[in-house]
Amino acid sequence: MYYLCSIGSNMEPHHHVSLAIDELVTQFGQLSLSSVIQTTPVGITSRHDFLNCLFVVESPLSNHELKGRFVAMEQAHGRDRSDPLCKVKDRPLDIDILASHPHGDFSAARVDSYLEALLAELCGEAVDPPGKISLSTLGMQIGMRPCQLAHPLH
Repeated sequence: MYYLCSIGSNMEPHHHVSLAIDELVTQFGQLSLSSVIQTTPVGITSRHDFLNCLFVVESPLSNHELKGRFVAMEQAHGRDRSDPLCKVKDRPLDIDILASHPHGDFSAARVDSYLEALLAELCGEAVDPPGKISLSTLGMQIGMRPCQLAHPLH
């Protein structure tokens, strides 16, 4: 199954998003990654901007099992998922599954408006998402354009 997922962070976001991408590539071997954008908080009151991106990963895991892995990653990065207000607080890492598809066709998927250009980009449209930034991960600069990341061969 292919999964369309999002990453968000507004606490040390460059650090946490870069590490999360490295960890995802290590766990899953390959993923398609959108540009990385800086956004103002949506749905929470905070003075800290977010870094956001989308990715597509192929996995034999069920939706529930994959979300469990993402929650474990969030907790390892310091997110307190036991806090009933964790959805409206600043966060070091937030990874969500937005859609799944057996063949990876997300052209009809629906995302929040601030992520629409990133989804269009992943679907092959020539768009220029506002707020693009660059990150260093896996020894590469990423984030300014969609890319395929694969675990380096040792």
